[in-house]
Amino acid sequence: NCPHCYVKPRFSKLRELSSSEKIRLVREAAEMNVEWIGLSGGEPLIHPDFKAIVREASEHNMEVSVVTSGIMYMKELLDVIRRHNVYVTVSLDGATIKSHELVRGKDAWKKTVGFIEKLRLMSIEFSTVIAVNRFNYLEAGEYVELSMELGSRCACLIPTMKTGSAVSTGMYVTAPKYLEAIKKAEEKADELGFPVSLWCSPFAGLYVRSPYVKYGNCRFWDNVDIDPAGRILLCDTIDIVLAEYRGNLAEAVEESLRNPINKLVEEVEDDICLKCRNYRFCRGGCFARAYMEYGDLRRPDPLCPVVFYSKRNYYINKK
Repeated sequence: NCPHCYVKPRFSKLRELSSSEKIRLVREAAEMNVEWIGLSGGEPLIHPDFKAIVREASEHNMEVSVVTSGIMYMKELLDVIRRHNVYVTVSLDGATIKSHELVRGKDAWKKTVGFIEKLRLMSIEFSTVIAVNRFNYLEAGEYVELSMELGSRCACLIPTMKTGSAVSTGMYVTAPKYLEAIKKAEEKADELGFPVSLWCSPFAGLYVRSPYVKYGNCRFWDNVDIDPAGRILLCDTIDIVLAEYRGNLAEAVEESLRNPINKLVEEVEDDICLKCRNYRFCRGGCFARAYMEYGDLRRPDPLCPVVFYSKRNYYINKK
């Protein structure tokens, strides 16, 4: 029920894969030499198949990671996580109780911090991630420091996107505010010598100079996003289906790779990006955000400050 959730509004009515179908999918992934499986939510730790999926993946020597709020879980799950070396990323949506509970609900701060303390006591490696929104963006620096103090390996930031519940609640972050968050996080990373990871921020290379701040671009990744129904999505934030799992993962992946939609996200067709010094890495930024904003996968990332201010000036001058 988080006010920025993009999962429940879209996936709640789908026919979810059965337990046996999920285990079969994991086994087929192992046969394809998949090295890593990432589990996200909703909330993975309350899902009845979580333990079975982790065990199956571990038995096939696949690494497993999970993103969790740390609010609802049972002690036995922590034992499973430790036994199978699951890497945990904990959602910590602010450096203050007010900001975190605005997103996660009343009393969530105490539960999340308590969960993190249990991870530390059990020597389970973890990172934290903040979903940067219009209300907590100024806390990015303090968040990085808090992440370090809590024993995290890395402080991650992800922008709250304009999709799902974030549209109606207005929780999504704008380009100027997200850039401010990046700058504050970078400043604190340099001050503390602590690693920061910027998720879904391929344009960050235009602004980040710190050796402690890393960022990537999913356009270069060798992975697939699979939703609860077994559909392979272009991105888990938008409902563009490339293929469907029908009991043969290899065939589904091959079908997804043949889908002509993939060609649409290879590069953008906009002078703002094509003339940018960061284009070879960024390639137009997040195509999912472009689709959310413009309904077009080949438009520039609206969260990029260069795009944001260029487009705004264009429309102002046109008026």
